Amino acid sequence: SDPPYLQELAHYVGIELVLGVSNKETPLAQIDADGDLTRGRPALNPVLALLQYQYPVQRIGPKFKPLAPPPLPTYLLVFRNQEFQVEFIELNPVAARLVDLLQQRALDSEQLLQQIAQELNHPEPRVVVQGGLDILRELHAAGAILGTWRR
Repeated sequence: SDPPYLQELAHYVGIELVLGVSNKETPLAQIDADGDLTRGRPALNPVLALLQYQYPVQRIGPKFKPLAPPPLPTYLLVFRNQEFQVEFIELNPVAARLVDLLQQRALDSEQLLQQIAQELNHPEPRVVVQGGLDILRELHAAGAILGTWRR
């Protein structure tokens, strides 16, 4: 009799709690808050989780109780901002892949975005790179990216 999204919703709420009380330190001395996101290596907020769900758990509430998942998964980037408030950003699949690669690799933005363009087999890689740079700037403005790693 439980709704089909209950397990995912509980996981999401649990992640919010974990990030809210996290004691991870931000290595601010190693990060240039005004670094060049085009050429540098973006520094992700250390109190962050990239999540994928079948249901749009961030929208579930008294007025929205889906009976079935939508055709595409929901990608969320959940993080704690500088005011210690937990926030989320809904991502498209390309933005989620970019964050995933940022978590895995020590490459600069241009290299990561070129890799994504290759994975997509995009006929105009520069379009993917420019779109990815826009995403990086938005994530930086939101506080999910803190700047670039100092060399």
